Amino acid sequence: MASSKPAVRHPSHNHPLRGHKAQAEEEIICSGCDLDLIGAAFKCTKSECDYFLHKSCFELPRENRHKSHPEHPLTLLYSPTYESSAFACDACGEYGSGFSYNCSICKYDVHVGCVSMPETVERQGYAHLLTLLYRSPYQNGLFFNCDECHDNVPDNLWSYYCKKCDYGTHLHSCAVEEEPKRGGGGSGNTSRNSGGRSSAASEFGLICNVESSKGDGEDAD
Repeated sequence: MASSKPAVRHPSHNHPLRGHKAQAEEEIICSGCDLDLIGAAFKCTKSECDYFLHKSCFELPRENRHKSHPEHPLTLLYSPTYESSAFACDACGEYGSGFSYNCSICKYDVHVGCVSMPETVERQGYAHLLTLLYRSPYQNGLFFNCDECHDNVPDNLWSYYCKKCDYGTHLHSCAVEEEPKRGGGGSGNTSRNSGGRSSAASEFGLICNVESSKGDGEDAD
């Protein structure tokens, strides 16, 4: 039976898409951010095509002015432009093959999930907010190590940090699983490990699915 929902187009895909309410048991992966998808989404109208997008990924702006790269705007790419068909994220250090925000001038690439990470977060059992940093808090040649996993965090990667306590964590893996809070500012000391994207799934995926749940009424089948 044909769906009564109107078909829509998205520049990332050749076929029309239609609103869909994704259930956990479907085990759907978003074709944009490559993370688990639950709630309001869009799916390809072709039965043989397994293309899905979070509602929030569908609505991503084509341009992003981000604090991590103030020199130039970042442009949303639907697939990497490199010969390897992958990119290394300049925020978490992990590879990606889906949507990204890119500066072609600087060869700067960031997962759409990393771009959406909150500026401050709470960590259970820790008294202060941790602030998002876009480079190492140490400018004197010292190594920055994650206070959770104790691995080194490369100077150019993002982290969460409390300057007052000189306490920090990787952007993902060791970063907070608690509810994010909006905030700003920051400098500090953190360290990070290499497990980034697996935890990004729980962090950004949660953000995507919370946003998608807001649209369930209008987008669900």
